[in-house]
Amino acid sequence: MKVNAKNILWLLLLAVTISGCSKKDLKYKDLVKGGEIYYPGVPANTNYRAGDLRTMLVWSPSPDPNITKYKIYWNNLQDSMIVSATSHNPKDTVKTIIPNLREATYNFIVYSIDNVGHVSIPLNINAVRVFGGVYRSGIFNRGYDASAPYNVDVIKGNVQLKFNAPDSVNVKTVINYIDNTGKTNSVVLRPDSNTITLNNFKFGTNVTYQSTYMPSSTAIDTFTVSQPSTFPNITRAGDVTRYFIKNAGYPFARGDNGSGKWGTPKDWQYNSNVLNQNGNTAGGWSTDGGGLIHFEAKDYSGDGVNNGKVYQTFTLPPGSYALDMETGGYNSSFKANEIVAIGTTLPDIDNLGNPLAIFRGDQNNMGGVHTLNFTLTQSTTVTIGWVVSTQSTTYLQFKGVKVRVL
Repeated sequence: MKVNAKNILWLLLLAVTISGCSKKDLKYKDLVKGGEIYYPGVPANTNYRAGDLRTMLVWSPSPDPNITKYKIYWNNLQDSMIVSATSHNPKDTVKTIIPNLREATYNFIVYSIDNVGHVSIPLNINAVRVFGGVYRSGIFNRGYDASAPYNVDVIKGNVQLKFNAPDSVNVKTVINYIDNTGKTNSVVLRPDSNTITLNNFKFGTNVTYQSTYMPSSTAIDTFTVSQPSTFPNITRAGDVTRYFIKNAGYPFARGDNGSGKWGTPKDWQYNSNVLNQNGNTAGGWSTDGGGLIHFEAKDYSGDGVNNGKVYQTFTLPPGSYALDMETGGYNSSFKANEIVAIGTTLPDIDNLGNPLAIFRGDQNNMGGVHTLNFTLTQSTTVTIGWVVSTQSTTYLQFKGVKVRVL
């Protein structure tokens, strides 16, 4: 070959090319088949599922039948894992847990490796979120309906709690409460419901709740709020008259078919001593004030009422109660006992004993509203009402009654 400037330049380029080849380049000669470079097939449909200081990588296996394993790198190639290739059906799914991670965002690189060690081109799974304590510190227990947090079934003692709609990643809220037997119960409020019922709830005890979340809909782990919250104090306080007392007054309704002043009270029981009007066919109720419980001497100027009783019986659940009984008009001389007694009747006026609660009234203290407080430790049948004795030319009236839970 004649040496000239052009040939010298060509020789220099050839020398540079040869010197630039390294052992690293030479290893890819193993991939040459029939003059073409061969790379094992890579997985498809790559994805991940978030976890608690771990993640799950997911892909569809390569259909390349020669692939025996996959190698996964992360943390700038400082960490790796081998996954055996057990399927070559692209319709299958490979799931691999990468444990012991920090709470961060990761990039993973996956290689397919065949039975003679050929390595595929790299496949990246980027922006993989891993969750942990920071995420957990940012979630909160589900909020309750502050305007009306609960509704009480005063007869059965059940309580319906009311919560606000949850975040979309809420999984459940576990609620713990104590029932009337002293047992601690747990109920689960699902995210698709805003109410849940506590059966046989023991009033005066605390209710706690704790919510659980998923960082995404496909996550493999759930995260529970670190500390439970306490639900607002649940009471059965307030006027519960309508649940227990029929015809509670303001005014009292008539129970008989008469049309005159005197009659009998609807839904209340009474003894024969009260029936001293209209030829001993009526009494205990009158049209005065639109309808009152009314004790009066016979035809006003005749004999007074002796041991007259008007009463009603019902069953109350455990709790502390107040019975309010309001007086209407009265005059002259009488003994009027407002009573709460256990059982289905009231005691006689000359043997009152020790009822649950009693107000002993006469013409000196009878006006206004009298409150009888009592406590029941278990479900109890009680009778409330009046036991009255009057003199001649005497009357005594009552406007209404209320029962309240304290």
